[in-house]
Amino acid sequence: MQRLQANSVGYDHEKGGVPIARLLASLVLVWPIFLSTPAALAGAPVIQESPADSRPAGTLWSLIASASLPGVATHLDWQQIRVFYTDRHYAPVWTHGDQLRHEAWFAIDQLARADDDGLFPDEYHINEIRLCLEDSASPGSDALELLLTDGLLRYISHIRSGRLDPRTVDTEWHIPPPVVDPVAELAAITASPSIQNALQQLIPHHRGYRRLRGLLQSLRALESTGGWPAVPPGTALERGGYDQRIHVLRHRLMLSGYQADFDYRNTYHFDASLESAVREFQSAHGLDADGIVGRRTLAALNVPVNERIQQVLLNMERWRWMPDELGERYLLVNMAGFDLQAVEYDETVMHMRVIIGRPYRETPAFVGEMRYLVFNPYWNVPHKLATLDLLPKQQADPDYLANKGFRVYANWSKGAPELDPGDIEWLNYTAETFPYRLIQDPGKANSLGLIKFMLPNPYAVYLHDTPSRHLFDRSVRTFSSGCIRVEEPVRLANFVLSDGMEVTTPDVLEAIDSGKNHSVALPRVMPVYMLYQTAWVDDEGRAHFRDDVYGRDVLVLRAWSSVAG
Repeated sequence: MQRLQANSVGYDHEKGGVPIARLLASLVLVWPIFLSTPAALAGAPVIQESPADSRPAGTLWSLIASASLPGVATHLDWQQIRVFYTDRHYAPVWTHGDQLRHEAWFAIDQLARADDDGLFPDEYHINEIRLCLEDSASPGSDALELLLTDGLLRYISHIRSGRLDPRTVDTEWHIPPPVVDPVAELAAITASPSIQNALQQLIPHHRGYRRLRGLLQSLRALESTGGWPAVPPGTALERGGYDQRIHVLRHRLMLSGYQADFDYRNTYHFDASLESAVREFQSAHGLDADGIVGRRTLAALNVPVNERIQQVLLNMERWRWMPDELGERYLLVNMAGFDLQAVEYDETVMHMRVIIGRPYRETPAFVGEMRYLVFNPYWNVPHKLATLDLLPKQQADPDYLANKGFRVYANWSKGAPELDPGDIEWLNYTAETFPYRLIQDPGKANSLGLIKFMLPNPYAVYLHDTPSRHLFDRSVRTFSSGCIRVEEPVRLANFVLSDGMEVTTPDVLEAIDSGKNHSVALPRVMPVYMLYQTAWVDDEGRAHFRDDVYGRDVLVLRAWSSVAG
């Protein structure tokens, strides 16, 4: 089946906002030596300071000292520029005399291609650089030198740690972005044996990012041809039906890579192959895969391609906020996808469904370290949950707490006496006056299930089993109070304990069947990444999109649009 692939497609320089190829052609009479493409210059030598530079040694110094560039209106970060050139004794990097060095073309090409990563070449002075290049009288001008350096410094910051600061965008994002020193990184690039390779290494290498990067190119190519058609509204479409809209539906799905074989002699018939394609589409969009084009499926089909592109851009930005290295073995929880994956040596070895926090009790995005797990856990009920969730149930049913295995203690102090729930006048208490501490005994009724996975963090969030197994069948799984409920706790326990230990499923089941509450330390601390990704590409190359259940895409989009270039 043909799929919407995440591999990169050939880049059109014209679409990138900067016609590099045209610029090179325009310079044919001036500098024939520079007509080679950047790829052809891969073996160009490292930039070296040249005593033969024909310009006065103080030219750059005077411009930087004055923090002004005559004839250029764009803003430059003169402080970073000053640090960079001070370390170089104000020697030019990209120009030599009145000419542009070979290495500069790699840098210009990288900035021109910034939109391959959802960034904006204009923010890196590419238009001003173009004007300098088109000025045949001064192709190696100080203006071009400084514009290119400043553009690269800004680009390095954006590509390595994000265009936005997540801490000012999303109050529930608690993963610090990578700490980047653009000046130091640019200095290292210019000292590299291959500047071209060094520039390419700036692009995040995470699988999730690279796949979205390829998806972006595919969607843009589709957008350039008009995108996909909207399926007209009407009654639900399902197998066996006949409807003129079915022809549009087929075309819409095929444009997104859902290749449904069908009889071209009757394009208005909803046959088995179309039903299969609809199910695949529904699965990739977090919908109930029933094969019926109802209200929710129709709405997903009719999201314009430009909105999907925007969704991809926002999620690429989130990847730029992530640490450079995630570890050899780690867990990745995608809250928007209601999914957990276990990754080992950059390969996904396990998937399972999860339940996340309710919209009014959002699970935050953060990085934790799983250190141990607990078999047959007690549940020490947080005071807020006890008052908001359990108190109303006990007031409605005087036997609720006893039937669910809860113990009641007089207060939260150590050594507080245990009380008989039947002796308490529950109707006399409110959330503000409730003094008791509630602890649920281990067992099948325990809200944490039979295994709890501990990763100490300031948000009191951890992973655990659940007795409410039926909730995993829901397509939207926002039912917890903030913690992550996992679908297959025994499999997960096997994975996290098997790092240096011989652990089998019977071992885990034996620990559970003992009924004893006890903890087991992990052989090695395991990173757990709590992420929020509404767009991604799976291992088979299928693009996935999800609704913004927490409204966090809206926040990022608002900030993304408001940032001045």
